[in-house]
Amino acid sequence: MSLMEEIIAAVDEMPPFPQVVQRAMQVLAEPEYEVSGLVDILKVDQAVTANILKLCNSAYFGLPRKVSSLKEAVVYLGATQLRQLLLSGAASKIYEKPNEGYAVFADELWRHALATAVMAQVIRRHLRLEIDENMIFTAALLHDVGKVVLSAFVSDKYRVIENLVENGKRSFQEAEKEILGFDHAEIGGKIAEKWDFPPAIIAAIAFHHEPFRSPKEFRLLAELVALANNLVVMVGYGTGVDGLACRGHDLLLKKMKLEEKDLEKLVLLFQTEMEKTCDIAGVGSG
Repeated sequence: MSLMEEIIAAVDEMPPFPQVVQRAMQVLAEPEYEVSGLVDILKVDQAVTANILKLCNSAYFGLPRKVSSLKEAVVYLGATQLRQLLLSGAASKIYEKPNEGYAVFADELWRHALATAVMAQVIRRHLRLEIDENMIFTAALLHDVGKVVLSAFVSDKYRVIENLVENGKRSFQEAEKEILGFDHAEIGGKIAEKWDFPPAIIAAIAFHHEPFRSPKEFRLLAELVALANNLVVMVGYGTGVDGLACRGHDLLLKKMKLEEKDLEKLVLLFQTEMEKTCDIAGVGSG
């Protein structure tokens, strides 16, 4: 069995993305969703229900009385905070998996993923892009999910990949392709396919290092995730040597008509939003 065949087999063995979260995302994407229908979906998962009530009753909101009704908590939190809580909870468990190769950056990997999702939303609002927020947050949050599977296969090759990047000869993605024959973005796309995500999310994950190769109808989302990925590395949310080499950054800025003054504003907005999202997700922002 070739290395690629082994990895595809590992993708096939991955547990499905939580169906409760997927169904809830579909409801939250509707402009006028029914709260009762959303509650019916969420209440079957005790852990999800507990997390929603825990957040609603946390010091972050400082409510004068305890909320014990899932329906009341759902109404109070609203679509944006519910989406962040649900997706972050599901994704954090996935990013905890690396136990070899990329494991040295496991915690950084999760923080980088969360930061990329926040930055992508900030860019969307700043540029007033007409892209669904669910789509953006999901694609950006899971853009590096391929590293979770690859982790078990790169332990003996990681240092070689690292050396190529540190010597300035390759981007991290280029080094992966040279040493392994494929990269984490490609594997991430296959995982998203297995999870039956929409084609736009699959493309954004698969092409987040090469957005200009994405199918045209999905290119804007891929470019947004790619730019968010680059910008969070610049502000310190990188993943080890992976953060040392990003390709096409200037081209992305030019494509989105962003100047230095825009970047300064985006970073300030990002820092505020990142703190809020970390409170919601129950993780530290540092």
